[in-house]
Amino acid sequence: MSDMSWKDLRDLDCARVRSLGESWKSYVPDMIEQTERLRNDVIGGHLSVEHFESDTATQVREHIDLSTGRFEDDLSDYADIRVATTLLEAADALEAEQRELEEVVGLIEAHDFVIEGDRHRYDVNFSGALHQAIWTTDPPEWLCHRIGIEKPQGLDVADRLRALGNGIDLAWEASCVAREYQDWLRAVMSRAHDADDDAAAALAAMRESPPELPPQLGATYDDLIDDYRTALSEAVAAEMEAIANGGSDMSPEQVNQWWESLTDAEREALIAEHPGWVGPTDGIPVDARDTANRAVLDTRIESLDDRIAAIESQMAQMEAYGSGDGAYGGKSHAELQAELIRLQEDRELLGDLSDQVTDGNGNPAVYGGTGQSYYLLGFDTEGEGRAVVSIGNPDTAANVNAYVPGTGAKLDDVDGGLMTRAETMAYDAYRKAPDPGQETATVLWIGYDAPDNAMPFRDGAGLDVEAMDARYAEDAAEDLSSFTQGLRATSERDAAELTLTGHSYGTTVIGIAAATDGVDADNLILVASPGTGVATADALGVGAENVWATTNSQDVIQYTTVHGTDPASESFGANVFESESVGRNPISNHSVYWDDSNKDAGRNTMALIVTGQRG
Repeated sequence: MSDMSWKDLRDLDCARVRSLGESWKSYVPDMIEQTERLRNDVIGGHLSVEHFESDTATQVREHIDLSTGRFEDDLSDYADIRVATTLLEAADALEAEQRELEEVVGLIEAHDFVIEGDRHRYDVNFSGALHQAIWTTDPPEWLCHRIGIEKPQGLDVADRLRALGNGIDLAWEASCVAREYQDWLRAVMSRAHDADDDAAAALAAMRESPPELPPQLGATYDDLIDDYRTALSEAVAAEMEAIANGGSDMSPEQVNQWWESLTDAEREALIAEHPGWVGPTDGIPVDARDTANRAVLDTRIESLDDRIAAIESQMAQMEAYGSGDGAYGGKSHAELQAELIRLQEDRELLGDLSDQVTDGNGNPAVYGGTGQSYYLLGFDTEGEGRAVVSIGNPDTAANVNAYVPGTGAKLDDVDGGLMTRAETMAYDAYRKAPDPGQETATVLWIGYDAPDNAMPFRDGAGLDVEAMDARYAEDAAEDLSSFTQGLRATSERDAAELTLTGHSYGTTVIGIAAATDGVDADNLILVASPGTGVATADALGVGAENVWATTNSQDVIQYTTVHGTDPASESFGANVFESESVGRNPISNHSVYWDDSNKDAGRNTMALIVTGQRG
């Protein structure tokens, strides 16, 4: 774990880190010039077939070609993808946190607070001078302004006595400000520690996994070459497996560079032979992920059909011939029945998912509202199920809007209400685009295990209110952060506008991810939020001017902001925009933000934000 203190971050020379990264990056083309000379001057010149024709010459030419190829691969992998990219990413990330640190520390010092505590959990407390000022009838003017009183002037005894009477209010307001700065400081340092840890892990991984060299010339050269080629293929597959299973320390940007460094044959082989590794991996282009995930989906459905048929056959035998319990895998008829129901439920879920993203001819389905194809970026039936589906290709779109739903979100919703909301946002972005050719990709991101309920009672039965628990959002933070980084890495546009739109508990997921792991987004839209885990928009790491919030006047959520300050409140510091309510039912008004009744207010505003026209 990083031991960087806030003073270490403040004093860090990020320009030197970036310069070092650029030096490694420039080293690559300089060295590749040398390998090109070997190919052109040696293989194509001095040792060309027209000058030397023999088995030995053929072996030498092949060995030089393999050696230069291996050198170029290692040079790209280590110098560029790993060292240079790691240093440049670290410099960018730490410099961004430096700017925020400078702002928050400046405010802390200007308001006479002090930073105390260890490197991983800072506390912002009153300085002795501030404490004395509050309780000796000479409170600072900024604090008086916060609670709406006039600062005592001169030696007027009555004014000073009134200030003394306001001491509790002044102290409480000052403690609230301290907590806001504390949340902000902790969020900055959490992201800085993550960036430092990621860089250290990536550099350490290189030391632990040195590259293999091509075989030396010798009597068994042909066999060695065959073994070497096989080993290279296996090495590529092993690295893909490590990336997919979390055993690699590559960032999504580095994964993308690694993927692009592979040959077309290697990429095609990975998609064909290991689609389950390729499909869910952030940093791999959308087209490749979609192809891989569709292959996995088809295989899973076929496998489920086979298992369901086998169990139904065995149960029929049990019922017809009385073969008895335990005859099929040691399971009773009741156990088989329970397994059959579970498999049928999974089969129905995956069948619905397939129907959503595939048309009747087996081709990618198209959303009629915009004419965009659906892309499958991930899915899983574990627990309540997860799915990531995009309307339009995020890699080629000018704008990307990723929608993070809240309580109750599950795989079953991909062909239901949540996808309808995503389609509505896709259509809104389409009709509000400043240029008819400007495409917006809209992603439904059910990439986390969402809480199941937000109400204490259902059908008369007492329930734990899971939506009050922040752990679901905390567990999702790293995955959402990685997803945004992956979208940036694979985008074919340098300036694509990336927005995260959260609803209800989905805003808590976005907020905690932004404040801890960091999200690579231009805008955050917080719809009907119960809180984001922080006190102010500044703590979200994207700039308060890029944070947007809305809650309609009848929504019950305004009374249940259990995860921090209400983002639609003035004290949070976000841009607040209007949304229309329907009737006076506080429960139903929590779900009307994508209804036609809100088209001229909230929906239009969201579409303008997503398409880069508000800010």
